[in-house]
Amino acid sequence: MNSVIILAGGDGKRLNSQIPKQFIEIDHRKIIDFSIIEFKKNKNVDEIILVFPKKFIDSFGKEYKDYKLTHGGKERFHSTQNGLLLCSEKSENVLIHDAARPLISQKLIDDSINLLSKYDAVAPYIDIDDSLIELNTNIKYLDRSKIKSIQTPQSFKKKIFEKAIFKSKKGYTDDMSALINHNQNVNVKFFKGDKLNFKITTDIDLHNFKNILKNEK
Repeated sequence: MNSVIILAGGDGKRLNSQIPKQFIEIDHRKIIDFSIIEFKKNKNVDEIILVFPKKFIDSFGKEYKDYKLTHGGKERFHSTQNGLLLCSEKSENVLIHDAARPLISQKLIDDSINLLSKYDAVAPYIDIDDSLIELNTNIKYLDRSKIKSIQTPQSFKKKIFEKAIFKSKKGYTDDMSALINHNQNVNVKFFKGDKLNFKITTDIDLHNFKNILKNEK
């Protein structure tokens, strides 16, 4: 059984909006709806858990009554923990996705689930196009061929991941880093992701997303 946790617990402060970015409506759909639809139509996904900001559960919860719903925590790993607590006891794998990545593809979902038959944890990445420097006492250029940008969904054997995330005492930028910091011997696979699977963080990202939707019509 495969469970999906969509993390939508952030407040989106970096985006100039009165409501969190995941609830902004575009083409009569909230941003979170785009990824929900993709996961829902995938034949290998058995359940979807949504993690909302606590203060928005009452206002938006009724719209999502067909899904398991819980509230986010102070940090990302708290939200992940809350989502895991709602996963079915029959669940073997869990995919954790950012609600702010609305252009998740069926291929990324399928690749994530299929790779979990061989690995304990998997996550997509994309290459870096820009030159990179490390600003320290001396300026150091980094080899961008060895630097990757990590995306979601980040997917895990549920039992292995639970042991790591429920022992987390500090925040991590993503769920994979929480697992690796807990268990250096975990069998991890990073695979090629999709540049369209970008995260909406700024007004520019939102503008780009709108343009992509417009061009698809």
